[in-house]
Amino acid sequence: MASNELDSHTPVTPVIPVFHGAGHLLRLIADLVRRPRRRECPEPVRHRGVAQGREGLPVVCLVGGDDHAQLAKGISHFLGHADPRRVPHVLHDLQAGAQPADPESVDAVRRTLERLAQGFALSVNGSDGRVRFRRFGLVNWLAQVGADSGRSHPGDVEGNDLTLLQGLREREFRRRRVFGLLRAPETELAVDGKVPWWVWLFAVHVLPLAWFRIRRGLGRDYRWLLNQPYLAPRDPGTFTGFAERLTAPHNEVEDPEQLRKLMVNAFLEDLRSAFRRRIWRPGTARRTAYCVALLDGLGPDNCGYTLLRTIIDVRNETGAFDPLLVVACGAEPPAEGTGVRADWGRSELWRLSDRLYGGWRDTFLHQGRARNRAPWYLPVSVPRLMPPTEEAYELTRRLEVAQDARLRIPEPPLWARRVVSVVAACSAALALLGTGALVLGTESGYREAHCGLSRFDDDADTLLTAETGECIGVARHGFTFHSPDPSLDRTLQTIYAQNTRAEEAHKAAPERPFVTLVHLSALLSVSGKSSGQLAYGREALQGAASAQSRQLRSTGATEPILRIFPANAGSGMRFGTRVVDILERLKEQDPSLVGVTGLDQSREATNRTIRRLTAVGLPMVATTLSADTLVRQSPMYFQVSPQNSREAEVAAAYLDHLVGPGTDKPVRQVRIIASADPSDTYSKTLSDDVAKRFRARGFQVEKTVFTPPPPPGAEPSSDAPGPGAVGQRSCSYRGVVFYAGRSEDFEALLGGINESCNSDPPTLIGGDDVARLAADAERREHYPGIPYDFLDFTLGSAHCDGTSELYAELSRLFPDECAKVPNSSLDGHAALGFDAVKLYVNAVKQLREEAAQMPLTPPAVWHAISGVHGDAALDGESGIISFGGDVDRQVPLDKLLSVQRIDGVGRPTQAGFCGRVGGKRQSAWCPPLEPEQGR
Repeated sequence: MASNELDSHTPVTPVIPVFHGAGHLLRLIADLVRRPRRRECPEPVRHRGVAQGREGLPVVCLVGGDDHAQLAKGISHFLGHADPRRVPHVLHDLQAGAQPADPESVDAVRRTLERLAQGFALSVNGSDGRVRFRRFGLVNWLAQVGADSGRSHPGDVEGNDLTLLQGLREREFRRRRVFGLLRAPETELAVDGKVPWWVWLFAVHVLPLAWFRIRRGLGRDYRWLLNQPYLAPRDPGTFTGFAERLTAPHNEVEDPEQLRKLMVNAFLEDLRSAFRRRIWRPGTARRTAYCVALLDGLGPDNCGYTLLRTIIDVRNETGAFDPLLVVACGAEPPAEGTGVRADWGRSELWRLSDRLYGGWRDTFLHQGRARNRAPWYLPVSVPRLMPPTEEAYELTRRLEVAQDARLRIPEPPLWARRVVSVVAACSAALALLGTGALVLGTESGYREAHCGLSRFDDDADTLLTAETGECIGVARHGFTFHSPDPSLDRTLQTIYAQNTRAEEAHKAAPERPFVTLVHLSALLSVSGKSSGQLAYGREALQGAASAQSRQLRSTGATEPILRIFPANAGSGMRFGTRVVDILERLKEQDPSLVGVTGLDQSREATNRTIRRLTAVGLPMVATTLSADTLVRQSPMYFQVSPQNSREAEVAAAYLDHLVGPGTDKPVRQVRIIASADPSDTYSKTLSDDVAKRFRARGFQVEKTVFTPPPPPGAEPSSDAPGPGAVGQRSCSYRGVVFYAGRSEDFEALLGGINESCNSDPPTLIGGDDVARLAADAERREHYPGIPYDFLDFTLGSAHCDGTSELYAELSRLFPDECAKVPNSSLDGHAALGFDAVKLYVNAVKQLREEAAQMPLTPPAVWHAISGVHGDAALDGESGIISFGGDVDRQVPLDKLLSVQRIDGVGRPTQAGFCGRVGGKRQSAWCPPLEPEQGR
């Protein structure tokens, strides 16, 4: 019954040799090849129920018998049909092939190791069992190559090292598929013909040679060869010199024993490296069986004994565990071995394989520290093999061989199995891709939200991308707000460079006051706007930069050192409050921040920005704002430009003079054209003030509104006609047309007039915002033949001849702008920007002179600005700035206003001016000057 059951369930193959005790031999080999899950030594075996530790793998020598080849093949079959996978092993017949006369020949050992290495590297040993012999491959290549074989000319005695290095390079290039492909003749010709020469040179020559140099210095196999203990590799101390010693014929003078040990150590080190457990190499944990070298035909007439002695010597000298089981089949045991350990005929012995190994281990424990060879050998006597015709053959096969004919090696840990590794690798890759995508998405989102800047850019945390696509915020370190105007970019870079100089000057002279101003603008980065429409923002910054440059060249102890941070609130100042939130954080971080200049366009958004700046505690000096309601938003608000009420008064006086008695000018009636946009405070207050002043002088007044073009995606603010249609309807009007809107809409108004009545246009006069169009010569000349007047905050004429502080600095900082000064000065933005900064500079100087120990806080600077009047008035580039002595006055007294005329060919001329300008007298038709308080 047991026999039938064994026959039906146990796979039996006749390849396994049958002899008395064959099953014990198979179990011994099975116990020795199984690799433990921990440590590098095999798992302990049990001898008579007692666990035995293991110190290494013996060299098993199967001696006796009459058919070594059949025995070796049977063991190979046993290892090859292991469950669940093949045990990596190589069967090598030491008697096969031509053998050298000397059995201790280095070349014979080398060829045997080469055959074993080739076998262990084959795919037949499984993807987990294959071993890459990098170190032995290098040593084997050097031992076979001739250092003199590469001479280009017979008799050449120079350059042997170069020949060797060239051979090493070619060997490395052949081993690397990429370099082999690049340096293939057909590929090299294709690359040379299709790519630029420098790409061909880099890909085919520079890159491979550079890689080889790095590899030779950092490669593991090259470094190992110089650090291993045999043949004194540090003599001569270089890799090339030591490699030459291993080549033929130089190796013939080296110690053969040292050469053999070097080769065996390289072979065993490759095995150790392949089995060395690393958490990042799950493939090493899948190696659950040691490599087995089956050496058949072991005898005194071949290199077998020499190879075994060398392996044992290397083990003794290195003290490293080698994951290699050597099974040698021969007629006689090695001379250094102990006596034969087994009598397989005594099959009644309990677990003879355990007893056999236990005896070897006891001997090894007692004698192994002596470092001789004998303890490593495990000679085993093998009885005669039974032929199939023998009567006891079948019974022996069933009882001893069949039950041990199937070798089962341990399964690898679950975490190290290939499926798990593939899943883990894919999961890690997906997680990495997901994390990368998340990081990239987060970074992309961050860049999108911060004007395209990464989180590592210095300006990123103070810049934001608004809903309109504009970049808003404060730039401190060189950001140009994606401006389409190269001149504006150069202006910003000049300011940033001066900021760096200011910080250096502050370090050099810490006793001088150090203050920071923020120039808050409305149109630094408006998508769709031309550089001409951004010119006034650039000119205001150039004026501020000129004042900053002047302070950098000053050396007085009370002269402040000035930094300027450009800031953008978006078109129409619509995002001003969000920028102020950024300023609030900066104010807490930087105590030198004392005030704000700029504040373009009188709109409701500007009012909100002023109120928010007041809540933060920062004083303001506006450059071009003129709406009457602005001063009611905050007591900390000042401006260097006149109000709309004064502008209306000057305009009414001028037109009263223009259509007075005895003139041929139009009748005394005025049509006021204003914007229907309810958020445009400037247009609303100017139109109301002009209507009031004209009526006071006896003019008939009518109002007409227009709808400005809405931003992309927005609805029109009203159902009124556009500026072009209003211009067409003004052609038949016989009175004066006063335009109280924005410059961009005035250009559309001129277009409507040009289409309908360019030969007989109406009399036009515009508010101060029209100066932005008039100052742009290219835009101004689009409608020749249509003359018009406009109000300006300067005298409308200037020169870069050094006669004023502003234009002397402009010629130094922005020489290209000097040619534009006669036009750019028409809008007064550079002068107003210069004067706004000068107000802060004078206030800081006054504080330092009157109370040197007083901290330069924003409230202190605000209080000092309010005291600018009388003898302390600022004789600025845009006229005299005096707040008249009133405590609550925030607008200059009798601020300069001029009337500029654009004739039919586009040339600007001055028609008169009103206000305080040094010692000049205003035009006779102007309103009388208002006296200062206390005078």
